[in-house]
Amino acid sequence: MSLLAGRWVNQSRPKKMRRALAVGFSLVFVVMTLAAKAEREQCEGDESLLRLSSLAFPGTPWHDLWLRFDARFQKANKSCFDLNLFINAEIGSEETALANVRRNRLQMAGLSLQGMATVVPELSVLLTPFLFDSEAEVDFVTDRYLTDLFGRLIEAKGLKLLQWSEVGWTQLYAKREIDYPEEAQGLKLRASNAVGSIAFAEAIQADSIPVTFAEALPALETGLIDGGQSGVGIYAFAGLSREATVINITNHAFDTGLVVANLDWWNGLSDTQRSLVMDSLDTTEEGRTNIRRALARIELTLPSQGVTVNYLTVEQKAVWRSHVGDVSSYIIADVGGEAQVVFNAIEAGKAAFRLEHP
Repeated sequence: MSLLAGRWVNQSRPKKMRRALAVGFSLVFVVMTLAAKAEREQCEGDESLLRLSSLAFPGTPWHDLWLRFDARFQKANKSCFDLNLFINAEIGSEETALANVRRNRLQMAGLSLQGMATVVPELSVLLTPFLFDSEAEVDFVTDRYLTDLFGRLIEAKGLKLLQWSEVGWTQLYAKREIDYPEEAQGLKLRASNAVGSIAFAEAIQADSIPVTFAEALPALETGLIDGGQSGVGIYAFAGLSREATVINITNHAFDTGLVVANLDWWNGLSDTQRSLVMDSLDTTEEGRTNIRRALARIELTLPSQGVTVNYLTVEQKAVWRSHVGDVSSYIIADVGGEAQVVFNAIEAGKAAFRLEHP
């Protein structure tokens, strides 16, 4: 009945009203068409999809880094540049993420030095035991002597180095205090695939046990390993501190991560898009400050969790350095490629640092 009534009303409307409605509908259609066209023109040359992957534990400074990146990107993005974040291991292992970035299935990734070293082996030189003396020295050498050098090596693999992402000093975690290297003899340590980590374990005559990172905690629980090498942050957030309740502050290597992008994708972005990505990241100085402060807070809270933080004295650290000795030639030979070039650049940077900071 209502349908019939509706038809009767429409048929009874004056012709002028029907013409006005028709014109109105036409104008709406034209406006919608022009708006869609304007949107397409606005997106033209500015359309892109950024899929970004990282393995970052929630609550860690590295996870927070990507949350800040997301907030800045969304706030500043006025275009059709879309961002999809996969920062909780949704993609899988680092090897999987790195392979996907190289194939442009992912466009960016935050990776560990060890993960990137599978593609650029020369990065392993950075984990040479007792290579650096201070964070200030690391910053100086990295910024002035290593960024351009590794930028070239990474580009040769079809990737773009966007930024270093600090991890911090590597320590020796175990189930007991270890003041001197002789006390580590025969210790069953988790073996990392990093040649510097292996060289350190061999130098202190510890037994290297091949265990993946995911298996480290169960291996500690069963006694398969007595400890391993890790930064304070990873040690705390991965739960290793529950079983290996002593972290010996040896500072025997300085670890760092990297933020990389697919090179072809990066080169295909507009200047505006590249600026959006870089401006959304912490600056190098912000990143270092944020992570160092976070790691310092973590270290201070460890004793309240039943962890013994064994701070070695200057004299004890000197004994460790002397005992391990210079293993750089072994590492350079094992890494190959341009490892010697990288090591020479580091030594030149350290010499320049000492001149500026006597």
